[in-house]
Amino acid sequence: MAALEARLARIAERNPRINAFLTIDVAGARAAAAQARPGGRARSPVDGMPIGIKANIAVAGWKFHAGIGAWRDRIAARDAACVARLRAGGAVLLGLLNMDEAALGDTTDNPHFGRTQNPREPGFTAGGSSGGAGAAVAAGFCEAAIGTDTLGSVRIPAAYCGLTGHKPPHGAISTEGVVPLAPRFDTVGIVARTPGVAAAVRNWLDAAPAAEVGGPVGLFPLDGTTTTDAMRDAVARMAEKAAHNGIAVQTMAPLDDDLHDIAKAAFLMVALSATEIYDAEVVRAPEGFSQAFRDAMAWARAQPDTRRKAAEEKLIWAAEAIRQAFAPYACVLMPTTPQPAFPFDAARPRDTADFTCLANIGGLAATCFPAGVNACMAVSVQAVGADEGACLALAGLLAG
Repeated sequence: MAALEARLARIAERNPRINAFLTIDVAGARAAAAQARPGGRARSPVDGMPIGIKANIAVAGWKFHAGIGAWRDRIAARDAACVARLRAGGAVLLGLLNMDEAALGDTTDNPHFGRTQNPREPGFTAGGSSGGAGAAVAAGFCEAAIGTDTLGSVRIPAAYCGLTGHKPPHGAISTEGVVPLAPRFDTVGIVARTPGVAAAVRNWLDAAPAAEVGGPVGLFPLDGTTTTDAMRDAVARMAEKAAHNGIAVQTMAPLDDDLHDIAKAAFLMVALSATEIYDAEVVRAPEGFSQAFRDAMAWARAQPDTRRKAAEEKLIWAAEAIRQAFAPYACVLMPTTPQPAFPFDAARPRDTADFTCLANIGGLAATCFPAGVNACMAVSVQAVGADEGACLALAGLLAG
């Protein structure tokens, strides 16, 4: 209980400036902590672990608005499947985390619930759409947080905040009770203090494969990408560290298409999916959605059929190309984002999800981890592949 009270005190002191948590369930957290580790023995790897929950994941009795103003007073009737599993293991559910409106964004600058600051540097984004999750773990409010990853929305905040972010293969963890954005890509994921914590939470939610690197590691070719020098250096250092640990590292062949073109096609299909989910709600309560969100929906609807068809064909090709290119390797090392976190008042990069979207499109696993610091901001590398255990194991080896 003393550890929980220290966390609650830290949240009370720092959260008003950071805005990671939107609500805190103090009574529920204290009740769960009082029941943790009965007889001094842990019931699960998450027994007694303080965990935050993204606002698009249902927790019975909590607000369940997915960052949407029109839904700000909506209450979840029952737990999402992943939340129920955490409760069964004795996790201490702390509260509801801020996010981008409807999970369509990468800055967590929410017009209805406020801006989430990066704990590493005031005025910088914590990433998105699970920015509250990244900020809460980075600020020491919780040990881990549960978010969602559609084109990188768990790994981008983890990268910007200097943390571990894990995206399981698509469908590995149930999305029952999660507000959808693009079901073909939506994945429940984990932001955690370390790869070990991420693996513990993942294995409790649904057992992952054995954590070992059983084959060669690929090195993603960065020629022609917008990757900053700091990110390139980080990938090179991690590849060298893997080699020093006896792991064969091989540079893989490039994909036969521009990464940003693939990411743009993915974003269009995600935005089109969002129109199917939210169009009726926007008509019913337009004041409950920001102008930027309504503009994004209008843009998606206005795209000609030829562009929609071309985007869909590109993604069908890309999914197969990604799986084939990554197949020879236990996992592939690449930057998590092309650049580190940026100030809110700076121009927003358009290539943020160029690397993260590949795992979502290909249905692969991905684990990002901190790989240094550049100008006070974290730099991050991710391990991506079909072998989820290898991704987690390589992250654990290289992040230490």
